[in-house]
Amino acid sequence: MQAAWDAAERLRANPPPLTVAPQTNRARADRSHQPRRRMFFGGLAAAGLAGVAVATGAAVWRAGQRYRTGVGERRTVALADGSTVELNTASLIEVSLRKTSRQVRLLRGEAQFHVAHDTARPFYVEAASARLRAVGTAFNVRIHNDLVELTVTEGVVAVAPRGRSTREAVAPHVAAGGGAVIVAGTVAPAPLGEEALRQRTAWQQGVIELDGETLAQVVEEFNRYQTRPIVIGDARLADLRVGGRFAVNDADKFLLAISSSFPIDVIRTDDGRVLLTERRAESSAPG
Repeated sequence: MQAAWDAAERLRANPPPLTVAPQTNRARADRSHQPRRRMFFGGLAAAGLAGVAVATGAAVWRAGQRYRTGVGERRTVALADGSTVELNTASLIEVSLRKTSRQVRLLRGEAQFHVAHDTARPFYVEAASARLRAVGTAFNVRIHNDLVELTVTEGVVAVAPRGRSTREAVAPHVAAGGGAVIVAGTVAPAPLGEEALRQRTAWQQGVIELDGETLAQVVEEFNRYQTRPIVIGDARLADLRVGGRFAVNDADKFLLAISSSFPIDVIRTDDGRVLLTERRAESSAPG
């Protein structure tokens, strides 16, 4: 909708030249029918202009440059305005830099934005149900299942559900050291401690920091970085609490740690997956 509106503004500011065809005798003869036809075609013209605006807005997005990462890959993208975007594993963004605004769509995954200051061109990020606005700041955005997680490390970010304006007086503003969760049209800001900030941005150093997360949460996190997933084969293990610091591409060290600390057997299946099951008492007996 924002793209369509911008496109309509550009059409209004720069209307295409119009040429008037010579009036034919038949056209003059049909003047008695003009009021009805004018109303009818006027309606079609209005609908057509709306369609052009929407189509033009969609074309602007289609023309935007896309950047992506594969599973386990990280990538830093330098934008033409001086901003940078660091993409985490399996992420995809679409960028459209305009004269009056800068637009980025996070279509999947996670990204850290370092926004170049430009008051004339606000920087917008759309991600699932969230719309974010920053002028000069740094923040992390992650699409996680059905919610969006925002972490602000520098400056201030205005937050709104998608379809609402970030310029509204009621739009929450999240400052550095804070975060927010956006889901189903609801924005829930929350202050974050140093430890939570470090955990949320640890991926930028290629690590996963754990501090009492459940085994189910940790497995989900590791599986973001590998094509052959870890599978919890026993539901009783899912709520075990885990701590530590591990490289995102070194799941083997994590598996060794949990099998040494908990009664867990690590079984590698023929299709490459890793199955976690509760260790039987007899399997730990000597001999």
